[in-house]
Parts: sequence; structure tokens; C-alpha cells
Amino acid sequence: MKLKNNYVIITVVAVLVIIIAAYAGVTQYSQSNDITIEGSTSVYPVATALAKAYMEKHPNVQIDVQGGDSEAGINNVKAGKVDIGMSSRNLSSTESQDLSQYRIGKDPVAVIVNPVNPVNTITTNELKDIYTGKTTNWEALGGNNIQITPVIREKGSGTRYDFEQYIMDGDEYAKNIVVTTSTYGALQTVAVSPDTIGYVSNNALSSDVKTLKINNVTLNQENVENGSYNLTRSMLFLVKGSATGEIKDFIDFSLSTEGQNIINSVEYGSQSNNTNTGIGIGPVGG
Repeated sequence: MKLKNNYVIITVVAVLVIIIAAYAGVTQYSQSNDITIEGSTSVYPVATALAKAYMEKHPNVQIDVQGGDSEAGINNVKAGKVDIGMSSRNLSSTESQDLSQYRIGKDPVAVIVNPVNPVNTITTNELKDIYTGKTTNWEALGGNNIQITPVIREKGSGTRYDFEQYIMDGDEYAKNIVVTTSTYGALQTVAVSPDTIGYVSNNALSSDVKTLKINNVTLNQENVENGSYNLTRSMLFLVKGSATGEIKDFIDFSLSTEGQNIINSVEYGSQSNNTNTGIGIGPVGG
């Protein structure tokens, strides 16, 4: 009788061990197939489209994409809080330590005004004069006799960083600057205010605003690729250490012909037939 009881106990323990091991295996598998992405709101629409397409091919993988700004993407991936950080600006040498950088594409910055504004083109010098407060009325640029209200992004924004690098040259902003905290905040502010001028990621554009030519160059895919539209920056995926496993597979997908077509579709609303357009370049850094 005692032997029989011992056999029952051993059997029960064995079954429990198998159940626990199986549960642990499922949990580990689930965790290893979750990818978290956070950072630039300019890269967000591209990353979301890539994640959706990838998950359709790999239904066992869950990808969570969150916005914020480039600084948050850099800091949180370095801290190990997310798997992939998104940045729409280049990293400093200090920021890039311990990070692998994958340049998944290019994103031009659009300079926008309200659709009722008659101004259609602007030079980089005129932009600087507006944002430093030297030019304060649209009439000086061929527009209506109304004050100009310049709109910018918050500190930490990659789009703001790039705009400052291209336009501001270290000069101080005008006193009447309006600060918005996201790409869509800037877009909406300009959409409802005839006196404003702002800048947003190309992939955020809508018919609610008008895009200005820069130095008489139209923002389009051809001019971005041939370099004549200069207000352009890289979109980066950032990984702490080196990308492995499902994270590497997702980044490889982003850099593939299919992934690049998705990026071009989000950026320009059309598919590119060129598999080496320069819009996606591949891994950089270390």
C-alpha cells in the first residue's frame, strides 16, 4: 500500500514538472516573440506600417509601436526599456555608444503653411529670417498683411534638431514662437491658423496644409533621391548591442524590397519599382 502511494506521489510530481516546464516554455516563447518599439513620431507611421505587414506574415509575433520623440527612443533603447528605438536624427558619438544603428529610409521635412496663404515658395534664408524674428509679416514674402507666427517642435524632437541644423545655424528663435509636442500637433496648429508656418515629417502631410517649395524645389520622391531637396534626414532603428532573433528578422524585413516599398508608400503614397532607391540604405554604426 505504501509503495502504491509513493508511486502515485511520484506520478503527480512528474506531471506537475511537465506542466510547469511547458508553461515556462510557452511564456519564454511568448516573451521572445514580443517586440517593443518607441521613439520619433516621424518614424512612427513607417514603423507601424512595417509592423502590421510583418505580423501578418508572422502571426506568432506581437509588435508594439509607441511614439514620443527621438530623444526618448535613444534613451529608452539604451536603458533596455524597449527593443528598438526610433530616431529621425543622427546620434552623437556619446549617444551611439553600445547601439547598432539601422538606416531604414529617408524622411524629408516639409515646410507648411495654411492653405489660404498665397505664398508658395520660400528660401532657406527667408525661413531663417522668419524663425529668428527678422521677418514678421507675410506681406514681406508676397503674402497677406498679417503677422507671422512660427511653429516649432519641442526639445528632444528629431525634426526640430534637423530643422535647426539646416536653417537656424545656432541663432536664437523669435519671441513669438509656438511650441508643439508632436508632429500632429504642429500639423493641426498650422491647419487652423492662417498666420502660421511650421514643419513636419513628409509622411504626416494632409490636404489640411500647404507644402512650400524650398529654394524653388518641390518636395517629391525624385527630388529627395537626387539630392536637390536638401531638408532631408535619415530614419533610424536603434538596437542595444546587435540585433538578433526576431528583432533582426523584423529589421531585415524593413530593409528588404518589400519593406522598402512599404516605406515609400507611407512616405510618398506610391510603390517604388527601384530596389536601390537610396530611400533605404541598411545598417550603419555599431
